[in-house]
Amino acid sequence: MIDLHTHILPGLDDGPETMQGSLALARAAVADGTTVMAATPHVDHVWEVDPEDVAPLVKSVREALADARIALEVVAGAEVSLTRWRDLDAADRELVRLGDGPYVLLECPHDPIAPDFAERVFELRLRGEQIVLAHPERCPLFQREPERLRHLAEAGVLNAITAGSFTGAFGRTVRRAAIGILSAGVAHALVSDAHDTRRRPPGLEAGVAEADGAVPGMAAQAEWLVEAAPAAILSGAPLPERPAGPPQRQRRRAWFGHRPE
Repeated sequence: MIDLHTHILPGLDDGPETMQGSLALARAAVADGTTVMAATPHVDHVWEVDPEDVAPLVKSVREALADARIALEVVAGAEVSLTRWRDLDAADRELVRLGDGPYVLLECPHDPIAPDFAERVFELRLRGEQIVLAHPERCPLFQREPERLRHLAEAGVLNAITAGSFTGAFGRTVRRAAIGILSAGVAHALVSDAHDTRRRPPGLEAGVAEADGAVPGMAAQAEWLVEAAPAAILSGAPLPERPAGPPQRQRRRAWFGHRPE
């Protein structure tokens, strides 16, 4: 599996504090079936990570993985807040893209008051930016107004759903939103958003199993969600055709008309 969203780099944000912590996270990911992991530290106004620090630290992690004989490939990226993206110059924007591709992993806000987020994302897309949204199922805006997410997907914005959202790690409202996004065919990757081995461990395999249990038949799309589509995103290649899934029209109407209590 290919994991597009992780916080494996040590000492930058709320991921591992040390290289040993990064290696422990890597071992857990490999045991779960992950072979490629994008290092996506928070580039925002909380942690103030310098984009120029990401690539050298990725290199250090790669060397440590090789010394420890851990079979995991780590590539550079970032989880970028919209406000920080606006402040980055063109050179720094290139440093935070996922792998060798043109995509930026843009963090969806957890703040329930973010009315213009969807509009700003749409404007970026109109300007040609290739965008993957991180954890849209955990965003109150999209929980309240899921049609906004569908419109963004129709405009070419991709969605990366956190595996733990299917297992209930973030509560019932988030789980319901994750199931709705997957059922509606607007999920493009399942990711771990792993931070460590205890509080936020890797868990792609469990997420895939839970997703299939919640949306029967979606196992047919598992390989596309955790390998084929993520590989294309990292390389910049066109997304491969999505495998046919089971009819989910009733679920789609239910979620895209849903208003949480």
